[in-house]
Amino acid sequence: MKTILKGILALGLISFLAGCGGDSLTKAENKDNSPFFNPAIEKIKSKYPNCEIYDYTSIKNLSHVDSKIRNSLIQFYTRESQEKPLSDYSKYFLIKTNENKYKIIGIDCYKEKNNSINCVPAETQDSKYLN
Repeated sequence: MKTILKGILALGLISFLAGCGGDSLTKAENKDNSPFFNPAIEKIKSKYPNCEIYDYTSIKNLSHVDSKIRNSLIQFYTRESQEKPLSDYSKYFLIKTNENKYKIIGIDCYKEKNNSINCVPAETQDSKYLN
């Protein structure tokens, strides 16, 4: 009887963990050593306190989102990221808010004449497909 109960509990725990977002997301990194990266991250965190910030390509690992939508979003933001930006720095990030909602955030940063960096984040309309 104890063995059966242990088996049921173990199966329940495995099911719980699998159902609670076993999504493997890649943390955002400053791969190109841009001086704009840290100010961009700080600006996002000031707008969305306690959020987790991921590379936008992590969308592909959101198992609760339909695969066609995931693929479409990845293709769109990859294309957008390859366009010549109108600002000094333009990136997309996937964030997970403290309410466990996912959002796609685009951010543009500019270097001012006094060498300070000004960043402007904006939530994309596509965030509605992620929750």
